[in-house]
Amino acid sequence: MYKKLKQLLIGAPISSAHAEHQKLNVPLGLAVFAADALSSTAYATDEILIALAGSSYAALTGLISLPVALAIALLIVLVVISYRQIIKAYPDGGGAYIVARENLGTLPSHVAASALLIDYVLTVAVSISAGVAALTSTGLFPHQETTSLCVLFTIGIMLINLRGVKESGLAFAFPAYIFLFSMTALIGTGLWKLFSGMAVPAIAPIASAHDPTGSQTFASIGFAFIFLKAFSHGCAGLTGIEAVSNGVKAFKEPRPDRANTTMTLMGLLLGGIFLGITYLAFGFHILPQENETILSQVASAVFGRGSALYLLVQFSTMILLILAANTAFADFPRVSSLLADDGFLPRQLMNLGDRLVFNNGITVLCLLSVILIIVFKGDTHALIPLYAVGVFVSFTCSQWGMVVHHRREKEPGWKQGIAINALGAVVTAIVTIILAVEKFTEGAWIVFVLSPLLIWMFNAVKRHYINIGRQLVLPETGYCPIAIEHTVLVLVSSLNRGTIPAMEYAKTISNRVEAVHIELNPATTLRLQTSWAEWGCGIPLTVLKSPYRSLTEPLLDYIDEVEDRYEHNLVTIIVPEFVPKRWWHNLLHNQTALFLKAILRFRAGKVVTTVRYHLDE
Repeated sequence: MYKKLKQLLIGAPISSAHAEHQKLNVPLGLAVFAADALSSTAYATDEILIALAGSSYAALTGLISLPVALAIALLIVLVVISYRQIIKAYPDGGGAYIVARENLGTLPSHVAASALLIDYVLTVAVSISAGVAALTSTGLFPHQETTSLCVLFTIGIMLINLRGVKESGLAFAFPAYIFLFSMTALIGTGLWKLFSGMAVPAIAPIASAHDPTGSQTFASIGFAFIFLKAFSHGCAGLTGIEAVSNGVKAFKEPRPDRANTTMTLMGLLLGGIFLGITYLAFGFHILPQENETILSQVASAVFGRGSALYLLVQFSTMILLILAANTAFADFPRVSSLLADDGFLPRQLMNLGDRLVFNNGITVLCLLSVILIIVFKGDTHALIPLYAVGVFVSFTCSQWGMVVHHRREKEPGWKQGIAINALGAVVTAIVTIILAVEKFTEGAWIVFVLSPLLIWMFNAVKRHYINIGRQLVLPETGYCPIAIEHTVLVLVSSLNRGTIPAMEYAKTISNRVEAVHIELNPATTLRLQTSWAEWGCGIPLTVLKSPYRSLTEPLLDYIDEVEDRYEHNLVTIIVPEFVPKRWWHNLLHNQTALFLKAILRFRAGKVVTTVRYHLDE
């Protein structure tokens, strides 16, 4: 039943020999890895206008938003160029973590890795929350259902990703290209209406907002601060750019070329859509509203609320925002597997599943994202401050790492590379600091708590594996296994057909066998002792009194007594267990055998084994 259900949900297993057939070309790679970056255009303009509308320069919100958007677009170009260099220098992928590890050392690589992992969890939460916000903006679903819709979509994206990288790309390609079509239609129609005079022109700039001190210097400083604040908020539009560099291995050969082509196309589309939406918001006098996104207002102004094209924009945006979580589902498991390969995360995260994807990493990401969505109730604006900080920490680490890489390798054009990466590192570091300071009390502090905790966890896991390796290393001299005389204890609650195979097995592995019964009911014990004389096979029966009806304490005390009785340190405990034919029959029986095995496995020098008796009906 489990096998059939698994194949129904995620498909039949894929052979390792077919791994190359699961690789992505550029169109599918754009759908998988660019969805997150492109979807951020749905809320980046919102973040700029919200930051400006709440300032003393609120009257100039629309006008100031244009140079802010242009500055962000230039930063997009800078970051895209930088990540193209990273893909070329590190064609096996890994992004910021690998760049920092190879060039800056272990601690900076852990800072980058923790930022990336936090970022990917937030990517899922933010993308799906923003998608549901686009859905509820249409009025078709009440805002009260936001959290449950977010959780439902998160689980759905997880199941799609468990089916494989190529399958998820095919599933997401159509919605991604429908979104691009709708954005092209929206921006093209909106610009035509503005420039043809069919829309009301933008309001001319008015006098500067009031200056509390009357000082021009103070006003200049205040304007610069507001500009930087809006700039840092709008930099949420850069989220997801690093995804391609982390997933280079997912592309077909030549991997670096295909990845760089995807990166370039993503940057052009991201910058164009972001600038277009921001300009239309300025041209149509659109300001933030509590229950409607900027994109929804722009589409309503251009196409008319309720029109087919308006609904196309809203639904394509909603679907892309939800499916943008796929970027995180594609990259979180890959970064986790790199950390696990280095010994900083559990090794299970390195395992490829039936569909040639990292099942464990995908499942962990889904669980963490659902928890985050529930805690923040699917509020996009509450999640974005946490989101942007992690993104720009990883940006800064990768940029500085590439500066060191260029200086060390001195490849052709290395001086130009240093200039680009150094500028990018400075700008992204400034954005990180502004976001951290401004949004610290609004939740950004969580990132600065979680990141050190993750780094501590990385090191704790590494120490664990080092300690295990030291304890399991073979001795320097040769060793041959020797026979060990040991005592076998067979646990019996009653004498039945399921008990006999356990006693037979015990007699084949030792000459010192003893049956042990823990008395919880004197009447049961009496019946067992009566039948033992006939069916006990000559094995002595020991009854342990348990006045407080505990199974574990009398048994553990008796095992200690047996160890002291004989001159050896090995006791084998056999637990008889019957197995019903149907899985649901297990719900009708207590699971004493599982409980006893769980308790005994932590006792050193003990061998615990189960002898199963399978029932026919």
